[in-house]
Amino acid sequence: MVMAIILGAILFRVVLLAVPPTLSDDIYRYRWDGRVQAAGLNPYTEPPASPVLAAVRDPLWLRINYPEIRTIYGPMAQWLFALTYRIDGRLVGFQAMAAVGDLLGALLLLACLRRWGLPQWRVALYAWSPLAAVESASNGHFDSWPIAAVLLAVWAGIAGKDLLASSALSAGVLFKTWPLLWAPLALRRRPLWHAAVFGGLIFLGYLPFRSAGLGILQPWLDYTGRWRFNDAGFFVLRSLTGSEPLAKGIAAAIGCAALYYFWRGNEDPVRANYWLLLLAIFLMPTIHPWYLLWPLPLAAAALDLGWLTVTLLAPLSYWILVGAGPDPNTWTEPTWVRFAIWLPALAVWVWQARVMGVAAPPSTR
Repeated sequence: MVMAIILGAILFRVVLLAVPPTLSDDIYRYRWDGRVQAAGLNPYTEPPASPVLAAVRDPLWLRINYPEIRTIYGPMAQWLFALTYRIDGRLVGFQAMAAVGDLLGALLLLACLRRWGLPQWRVALYAWSPLAAVESASNGHFDSWPIAAVLLAVWAGIAGKDLLASSALSAGVLFKTWPLLWAPLALRRRPLWHAAVFGGLIFLGYLPFRSAGLGILQPWLDYTGRWRFNDAGFFVLRSLTGSEPLAKGIAAAIGCAALYYFWRGNEDPVRANYWLLLLAIFLMPTIHPWYLLWPLPLAAAALDLGWLTVTLLAPLSYWILVGAGPDPNTWTEPTWVRFAIWLPALAVWVWQARVMGVAAPPSTR
């Protein structure tokens, strides 16, 4: 049965490679970063719109979102983009790159399920997830790679390979920063030198790009200050306070309080980090559909019906594209969409918690 699930997942994604990335334009940024590196340049130094990079441009550069902003993606992502561009600089090459990461994540989830002694068919909840398949093989989102890195860290923790677990978590942060959320609780029970390894690997990852200086941080200031989309808990806070900065402050305080609660408690790190990640996504001002994939493998392992419901309803957020023009600044997000996604999921969560208990991955030890 497991072989049939994996083969089905491969076939699903191979078919989707023929579907162009029409729901998101992030893939054009990935390709651009790879193309800039192929020209021997630092992708963090200049934004695509800079005259300095005029000689690097080809017609596809016009599809890059927010070309006045420098890249936000980490060093591991940059090396992945560069390698992909050298192998196949077409869009389908980047779709295939994301699909390979997705399949790697499915295999790592399967390894975790075996270590935990859980039913192996649960891998299908991730491997056959329409959201996971579409966001990787069609839209080309590389989030499958940091997901795979975190799953490797989880598997290594279960297997007692703590150094590999700490190193894999560093790799996840070097792809995208959200695995940094896992670090405090994941490293807490390990010798202090693991924290040094974790931080040292991240430092070494950024070292080859040091010519960009503190400019590496600029995209984060733009991202955190500008974007808001499909927010859930943050929408409630913003509506209650009438102030976006205040709502961000409250959301941050809730997140810190949750981290402190788990830090003081004796909960298993993977379980605590799973709940912490769900809370963080729920409170984020921007929740793109592919962000919901970050905890999906562990939700599949935990049989978390609430989060599985979220991922099934997430494509409704693309309703914003219905009748939309080419300029994203003019798009109007329907308010009903966030309620259609999150209210059924919350109802399922409450039902499952009352009937079956709160869903969570098993202990790592």
